[in-house]
Amino acid sequence: MKTAKNAQEALNIQERYKNHPHGLINWRWANVCMDVHCRCGAVSHADFGLAHYIECIACGAVYLCNGHVELIELEQLPSGRIVRTDLCQGELKNDLL
Repeated sequence: MKTAKNAQEALNIQERYKNHPHGLINWRWANVCMDVHCRCGAVSHADFGLAHYIECIACGAVYLCNGHVELIELEQLPSGRIVRTDLCQGELKNDLL
């Protein structure tokens, strides 16, 4: 488990997945639905916009939400929705297939 003195230190020690496939969530006003698993063992649920930091309802621990998401390449196509991304002059556009 990683711990940091403050948000800047947390940003400096987060996994960056350099040279590995990954996504980076840019926390804006998008809603997020998250199950939170705390070091104290509590599991809670949150639905909200902007998720830079989360506080455990059981013990009060505060966490920085790392925006990196691991991407695992699939050999077979899934049966669910696939989001197609393409770069267009530096802006990311998403289309549902």
